[in-house]
Amino acid sequence: MLNRIYFSVCGEGYGHSSRDMAIAGILEKKGVEVLLGSYGYVLERLKSGFKTIEIEREFEMAGNNGYFDLAATISQNKRTVFRFPKIISEEKKILEEFNATCVVADGRTAAVFAAHKLGIPCIIIANQTTIEPFFKDRPLYVRLIGKTLQFTFNNAMKHANLILIPDFPPPDTVCLNTLSKSRDIMKKQKFMGPVVSVNNDPPNPHILPGMEHPFILTILGGHSFRRPIFDSILKVAEKLPDINFIILTKFSNTDQPENVRIIRFADNIAPYMKNAEMIITQAGHSTAMEIMTLGKKGLIIPDKGQVEQETNAARMKELGVCETIDYLSLDPENLFKKIHMLMNGPEFNHKSSRFSETAKKMNGPEKLADIILELSEKYNNF
Repeated sequence: MLNRIYFSVCGEGYGHSSRDMAIAGILEKKGVEVLLGSYGYVLERLKSGFKTIEIEREFEMAGNNGYFDLAATISQNKRTVFRFPKIISEEKKILEEFNATCVVADGRTAAVFAAHKLGIPCIIIANQTTIEPFFKDRPLYVRLIGKTLQFTFNNAMKHANLILIPDFPPPDTVCLNTLSKSRDIMKKQKFMGPVVSVNNDPPNPHILPGMEHPFILTILGGHSFRRPIFDSILKVAEKLPDINFIILTKFSNTDQPENVRIIRFADNIAPYMKNAEMIITQAGHSTAMEIMTLGKKGLIIPDKGQVEQETNAARMKELGVCETIDYLSLDPENLFKKIHMLMNGPEFNHKSSRFSETAKKMNGPEKLADIILELSEKYNNF
């Protein structure tokens, strides 16, 4: 029988889809039929290379003056409780019509419950198996809501056959502080190594015509609260005329230094990451894995209020592969010091190279694809 793998992909940010695209591509090369469900701009991204279907979002993150706002997110998603059975039913229908032989849930829980109802094997891909850190030190009513959400989260984990962590095994795990300590969940966890859509082949400087080396890559996007990073980079660039700066952002400036190149849109940022001497960015988990897989030095500036980013940044610093800076200490002088430290610190090169070699040996995408295929084949043989 044909193996048919359904991916249920969270559409909040690019991280989930990046790793799922890497896995789905390998599965297709093995003759597997894949279907990827998502929504919004992530759905449009997936459409470029895969068979897709639109699904309803489970939740939507909210902000306040540019920062992640947990209370606002809870308030905005209150109706999800009443919609959730319908979302599960819709994904159950997709599984039946696609005749799925295995389900991969990445950042979503509805597909897990749908697969359980149909008796289809299900794998969860997650760099976060507890949401308790998000509710710590919050007002009582927020903590009570958090306990309810954690209960649902735990139930989804218990229904899954396996929970695959796209990260280095302990003690080198970046997402260590957002993983559950529950034995029921821990016994299902397997550490796969980084699962990213970029490979760690040698850089090819000729792939970026007109770009002089060395250069520092800054990935910002367009969130307004990241503007101080952009402005500080421009001022630092004036002090480092021998280094080129590429900034991927929607921001603009009419009076930028000659060694700064602003790119408003890049369909594929992998060539920029592979050829950069250093990367300045936020601390999303997939971004962290890309930096470490490529063996790059990183200056990490986590978004304020994003617990996951703050813990990822702290762990990367503990592992010796990056320097961090927060918004309170963000100014051109401090930024210059951090960049100078990274560019001239041989210890960062040694540790970054070690993690890159480990990622290459673990071969996370291939290993994860094989596990998914094995579960699917077992289901077919029943």
